[in-house]
Amino acid sequence: MSYKDLTPSSVIEYIKTFTDVFPAGAQLEVYEVGGGEDDGDGFVNHIYRVWDKTGKSVILKQAKPYLKLFGEGVPLTAKRNQLESEIIKLRSAITPEYLPEMYHLDPDNNLFIYEDCGRLKIMRFELIKGKRFPQFPKQMGEFLAKSNFYTSEIYLDQMAHKFLECKFMNPEMRVIMETILFLRESFIEGEVDLPAGDPNHLAMSDLLWEKRELRVELLKLRGIFMKKSECLVHGDLHTSNIMIDENEMKIIDMEYPFMGPSSSDTGYLLGNLVYEYIAWFHHEEGTKGSRKAYRQEILGYIRDLITEYQQVYTACWDQDAKPMYREYTEYRDDLLRTYIKEACGFAG
Repeated sequence: MSYKDLTPSSVIEYIKTFTDVFPAGAQLEVYEVGGGEDDGDGFVNHIYRVWDKTGKSVILKQAKPYLKLFGEGVPLTAKRNQLESEIIKLRSAITPEYLPEMYHLDPDNNLFIYEDCGRLKIMRFELIKGKRFPQFPKQMGEFLAKSNFYTSEIYLDQMAHKFLECKFMNPEMRVIMETILFLRESFIEGEVDLPAGDPNHLAMSDLLWEKRELRVELLKLRGIFMKKSECLVHGDLHTSNIMIDENEMKIIDMEYPFMGPSSSDTGYLLGNLVYEYIAWFHHEEGTKGSRKAYRQEILGYIRDLITEYQQVYTACWDQDAKPMYREYTEYRDDLLRTYIKEACGFAG
């Protein structure tokens, strides 16, 4: 099938012609994600929610050879969706309860169709509202620990591990994170109209970038991020890529996967949670006491997530580590200490 740029008006035709996601004759409607205040997506890819009269709905996600937010002036590999679909399938074999179900894959058109998790909410917006998610630390700790362990060489044979390194090299997407997380320079070349930032925030950022000690530590972390191929990581795990309610959690937007340090996803996520903790010093909602209580709630998420990760990772090791590793629990404990130390660095 030749490459075809879909639009809201052609998405329905595509689904009816090339898929069996909906019954024949179903009356479909479509909405392009990214226009709503709480969408939290649709900045990089073209994403459409499609539903029928019965209420069944799916998400169609298409990558085009540029960054949607800036248009064709910022080229970006359109093959990123293929890797995303591959990692969803792979991780669904490890922790299926935390991944959306895949329905249709079309590599020629750089798109796939998967489960609509719209029954859940984007975690970032819910944290801003002060919502509580008591199951989150346990769910996320399990997701991270099992994903990290079962894609590492502690479990996989060496050839399978090296295959994943080659399969998920993902250089075009990795260079984005290797730049924006650790360097002052932009990954975007040429003249592009970037969104205007708050002058006060930019001034504070300038002060930080002038600190030589900070730049050195960032370069150390960047070296770990670029060179340590422990396991298959999400690459962009923050609270806008988590859909959640009081009982259920789904992880989305996996365009940046690569074989990297086990600590990087945890650290990036913890940095988001620390940001929310700080933000609740400045919220006006509720009383002083309720705001303090919610800050403690977020700190509890951080503590319990790390605890759950260590417990699940240890259980996976005891059950499924290769014989050459299993009895050497001192090595496992050293890996976990290094994981926490590095995660704290990436959180910064």
